[in-house]
Amino acid sequence: EPIYIKVNGYGRRRYGTIRTMVTQSKKPRSSGGQLSEIEACVLALISVDGPSTPYAIRKVFLDSPSPQWGGSAGTIYPLIERLLRRRLIRSKLCLTGKRRGHQISLTTAGWRALRLWLSLPIPEWVAGVPPDPLRTRVRFLGAISPNQQTAFLQNAHQRTQAHLRAVEADCERKRAKGEFQYLMARGALLSMQSRCTFLQEVAEVLHVRLKDDLRLAKDKQTAMRKTRSRVAK
Repeated sequence: EPIYIKVNGYGRRRYGTIRTMVTQSKKPRSSGGQLSEIEACVLALISVDGPSTPYAIRKVFLDSPSPQWGGSAGTIYPLIERLLRRRLIRSKLCLTGKRRGHQISLTTAGWRALRLWLSLPIPEWVAGVPPDPLRTRVRFLGAISPNQQTAFLQNAHQRTQAHLRAVEADCERKRAKGEFQYLMARGALLSMQSRCTFLQEVAEVLHVRLKDDLRLAKDKQTAMRKTRSRVAK
């Protein structure tokens, strides 16, 4: 079946089937060029999980707790098409239950591109301070009134706490899925904890008392009761 996506909320834009993508990819294309992070991540997923369907790849991104990864059809399916055209992946017709589908695997060029992505030296932009739009906004809080600063910090606190809970749950799920999946999730958890600590420090400097939302307060109370119960035993 053709793949459709919404474009800016108006109408729909059509992407071809994987069969169409494969046919189009027969035009000679160079496999050179630097991979984007999401392209490299798709190659890495295929290398670790084995041959995958386009939907299975998309679902990995949909299930990620990070809002930075786009799991929409408008991101993943055209990306797969680009990798096919660059001869970094190949597609093979297969049966998935009663349905026909395509499984994607790496080509020799795809393996080479993946190893290059993981090669040394690690780029400065990867090893250095990561971009943080929240931190950037904090830099310019002086442009708004104290009341607006308080509202900003309160909203940022509640939203980062909500994301922290999602990352904590994801980290627990990943614990049984292998050390590298868990370590990646653990890194995300430590990063979110650091952001929450940062907001607490900003609030202290500006003399803002951050209030937890009702759900977070209940979660903290539950955690405290469990802690007391363990201590009592």
